[in-house]
Parts: sequence; C-alpha cells; structure tokens
Amino acid sequence: MQIKTKTGVTTRSPRSKGCLMCRRSKVKCNEGHPQCSRCVRRGTECSYPDALELDFRDENSKAAARTAALWRTRTQAARLLREPSAPSRTLEDLHDRVIASFYRDFDCSAKVSNPWIEFFQMLPTLYRQSARVPSSPTRQAIRALALAHHSRQQQQPVPQLEIMARTEYSHAITQIRLQLQRSHGVPSTETVVSVALMGLFDSILPSPDPVHSWHAAHQHGAISMVRQQIASPTSAASIDPYLLKYQYLLMVINCLNQRSRPQLPLKWWAAVMNPGFSAAHLFCTMYRLAQWQAEIDSHIVTFNHHAMSNMVDTLLAADDALDAWETQLPPSSHFSEREVGGDDPAILQWSGAPSRVYVYETSWNAVPRTFCFATRIMICQNILLCHGYAQDAEQTIVEMIRHICRSTHAVISGGGDGSNDAEEGLSMRGRAIVWPLNVAASALQRNPRVLAQVGVESAQWTRRALQHVLRLSGSSLALNLDYKTEQ
Repeated sequence: MQIKTKTGVTTRSPRSKGCLMCRRSKVKCNEGHPQCSRCVRRGTECSYPDALELDFRDENSKAAARTAALWRTRTQAARLLREPSAPSRTLEDLHDRVIASFYRDFDCSAKVSNPWIEFFQMLPTLYRQSARVPSSPTRQAIRALALAHHSRQQQQPVPQLEIMARTEYSHAITQIRLQLQRSHGVPSTETVVSVALMGLFDSILPSPDPVHSWHAAHQHGAISMVRQQIASPTSAASIDPYLLKYQYLLMVINCLNQRSRPQLPLKWWAAVMNPGFSAAHLFCTMYRLAQWQAEIDSHIVTFNHHAMSNMVDTLLAADDALDAWETQLPPSSHFSEREVGGDDPAILQWSGAPSRVYVYETSWNAVPRTFCFATRIMICQNILLCHGYAQDAEQTIVEMIRHICRSTHAVISGGGDGSNDAEEGLSMRGRAIVWPLNVAASALQRNPRVLAQVGVESAQWTRRALQHVLRLSGSSLALNLDYKTEQ
C-alpha cells in the first residue's frame, strides 16, 4: 500500500509486499490500488494479502520465537508453585485447579444456556475433546487463558504463574501455525476458537514489549479466518454459531470504539441470531451504527454538509427505534428501583455513587439494557457531531449515563439485591459492564455540558466503577481520564 506523507512524498507501507500475482511471479510490484500496473497491462486479476491476517501472522511469529526461552523456566516455575503442605502436587493438578477457577469466574460451567456466555459454555467440552489430540492448540489455549486469569486474580503478583501462562500461550501459537500449515491455510472452527482465546489472553496479559507488538493481532486474525470461511458456501455452514456470534460482538464493539467499519457482513450475524433473542435488534443497530460513524467521518473530511444532515435523520430514527425496543422487552428484563442502603457493597458507598439502583431478576437480564443505554449514548454523540448542538440528544446522553450507573451493581452483583450468583461468572459479568461504563466515562470526558449536568463527583464514581470492573474481569485496559471541576 502506498502512503502520501505531509510533504507529498509517496512511501510504502512496511506491511505491503506487493499483490498476490506479483508475489507468485516473483517480480517487483508497484503496489497500485485497486490494481497494480503489471496486472493492468496483463489483464490479470489483482488482489492483495489480507492485512488482518498479516498482522496476525506477524504476532504469531514473535510469540513462537519466545517459546524456547519460556520452556526452560517452566519446570522451575512449577516447582516454586508447590505448596509445602502438598509436596506431591503435580503440574496437572495445578492446571485442573486454575481451569476450574476460570470456568467458575467466566461462567463456563453454567447449566442453563445463556446467549451472553454461550461461547464460553463451549470451552469445557472442547477442553475434554482436545485431550485426545496432542497437537490440538485448543487445550493449550484454554490452559494459557486460565493461568493468565489466575495470575491476575492473585492479591500479590506471582511471576511463576505468568511464566507458565506465557509458555502455554507460545505453545498454543506454535500449534496454531502447524495446524494452518497442515490444512494449507484453511482454518477450522478449532483454529478460530484457539485464536479468539489468544486474543482474550492478550487483554489479560499483554505483551511485555507493547511497542513492538499489537495487542489486537489475534482478534483481527480470527476475523480474517472467519471471513475466509464465510467466503466459501461449503465452509460457511461449518462455523459454530456460538463462535460466530462472539466474534461479531467483539468486532462491532471495537469498531464502535475505533470508529471503523465492520470487516464482516451483517447477514452472517443475522443468520445465526435467534429471532426470539431480545437483543437481536440491538445488535443490528450497533452494527449499523459502526457503519454510520465511518460514513460521518468521511462526510466531515469532504465537507459534505448535506449528507451529514441526512445522517442526523437516520440517527434520530435509530434512537427512537431503540427506545421503542426497550419498552417491548420481556418482563424478565424489567427492573425495579430501590434506595441504596448501608448493607450494600462498598462500590455503592463511594462518594458520587447513585443514591438509587436498579434491581433486575438476574445479572444477565440487565446486560441488554446496559448495552442499549451505551448504544444510545453513541448515537446521540454522533448527532451532536453532525448537528453541532442538539439539546434533546445531549439530555439523552445524560439520562443514559445515569441509567448505566444505576444498573452497574445489578450486573456485577449477581442480581439487584446482591443475593444471587455472588461468585459464579463474576469475571464474565465484569466484562459485560466494561463497555457501557467505558462509553459513559468517555462521554463525560468529552462533553463539558454533559459533565456539568451529571456532576464531577458522579463522573469520578463512574471512573472508579470502571476501574473496579476492570479489576474484577482481569482486564489490563489502562484508563486515562481526568475530570476537571472548571467548566
């Protein structure tokens, strides 16, 4: 890919090495887009390697190179982890212990099918099945993730646990590479699952050398693999729908945060969503919002004010539709409201905490509403971006932030009253509220008028709550929020 610098000099992207046809012919490519000059002259089809896959393979190569050094420390790490009271504990005992903890914290062992965690409910079965295949990357990927999670949950850092986690991570990467080589680059569901787990690992234990490593490489690699599978009618049906839904949700949330277009088509997500699933309309709106944001950004660059005005109408219609969707949610998704009491957890006793909270039937029933609140904030932020100022949109942002704050405890407590499911799935529930809280905190930081209406103290509580759930979920996401009292 060619890039024009501010000085007008054309340079080449370091990742680009020519089109596929020139690569096969081993000739120099001028990397013209959409077709290079050689392919134009010869009348041949011109296409370039998938940038997402290249990033993924680059990261794999770096991870695989670390395997040997980490392996030498593994035996010592296992010995140091043995407790004096149980000298006979084996490495397998440790794996069983941390995997059981991971299953509990991420609700992998939930008996009732849950659309919010169904990808994680797949993992115990995949782990058992992979025991019969020594070359399977899935078993090592799950072990790596469990060890990483266990390492983050300890009160005191345990370097040996991190060493073991990174060792399993590197071996999983090696097996993924070998599996792709054996299948001539055609990914299987097991391969995509393993790569998706490596992406989750990166969010818990990021690379110690972040300057030379891209934390989203594996997530983008999984997207590239899914895109490769759905491009073929014969292989599309083989993609596990649980895996597909998980990848789509991650992709859309990241596209919303980064204001980029989704790399996978909506039709495949819609095809695997149960029409009776209450969040189906919400997910489709989130996907379309990611597309709309990218269009808005292009209109801003081209000064297309007419298109931006039309986009306001689209966004207002989407917000009205979400408001109507919320009123039609089933009774199980409804909530009651109560005052905060002295017996409530510490998070509700902090300065700036909401004085009233929402009580849902279960934690997971609170998730679609909190996602809806966050999506409406982002819709209204884009209305303000296109319109300049819109009092109704600004007031909706303030209202949605308050809704998210009042629902936060219901998501992470196991229920609005804190009495149900106190431990099971705690880390997974923490992850479910991270995005809504992050959207709320970002809106408070960006818009002084919204901050003035919500209040600096409440804004500070929102940030503390976000930090709290990041710790609960084991995420390594760093925060850089600074609310000032001067308006």
